[in-house]
Amino acid sequence: PSRHRLLSGASLSVQRASTGAMGNQCVIGTLRDSYGIWLDNTCWVECTTNALGIMGLGKVKDVQDGLATFYWPGLGQYVYGSNDIYYYGMRRTMADVTGVKLTKDQFVRTKDGRQGIVQEVTDINARIVFGG
Repeated sequence: PSRHRLLSGASLSVQRASTGAMGNQCVIGTLRDSYGIWLDNTCWVECTTNALGIMGLGKVKDVQDGLATFYWPGLGQYVYGSNDIYYYGMRRTMADVTGVKLTKDQFVRTKDGRQGIVQEVTDINARIVFGG
C-alpha cells in the first residue's frame, strides 16, 4: 500500500525522499510556511488543514530550490513544494528536541537537569525562565 494514503488527499507532487535526494548543499530562506514565516533546516511544523491528526509535528530536514524535505515521525520523509505547504496549512512551530510542541506554562528540563517554565512561544522562538 502507498504511504501517500496516510496523508489524506496529498497532491500528486508529494514524493518519497530517498537518502541524499536533496544533496548536501543547504539554501536557507527559499521557502515559507503557509503563514509567511521562513522555513529552515531543523525547524518544526504542524499541519493546520487537510491532514489527519496522525501526522503530528514534522521536522524540516532540508530546504533547497523551492522544495523542503520533511521528516514525519511514524510516516517517514517526504518532499513538499509551496503548493503542498499551503494545501496542508503547514505552520512553523516551536518544539523540544523530541518533537513535542512547546506551550506557554509548560515545564521543561535541560540535558543537564535544570528545570524551567516556558514563558512565551512564537513561531520562531521560545522564552524559557529557569530558577536561580
